[in-house]
Amino acid sequence: MNIREVEQMGFFNKTKCDRCSGQLTARIMSWFNEDTICLECSSKEDVIKQKLRENGKKPSDYEGCGFIPKV
Repeated sequence: MNIREVEQMGFFNKTKCDRCSGQLTARIMSWFNEDTICLECSSKEDVIKQKLRENGKKPSDYEGCGFIPKV
């Protein structure tokens, strides 16, 4: 994804997290989909990625998959 596509998605203009609706003081794009998420939701994704590893799966196989894997 290039910077123009990110701008078109409104990434830089969003003020609320797509996942929890919390205020965005910092923002990151979700590992799994195109949501703009807060750091707390990003930390929750880190836990999911760790659980994938523990279950013998590669988190990179789920990058951009479009959904949050159930682990």
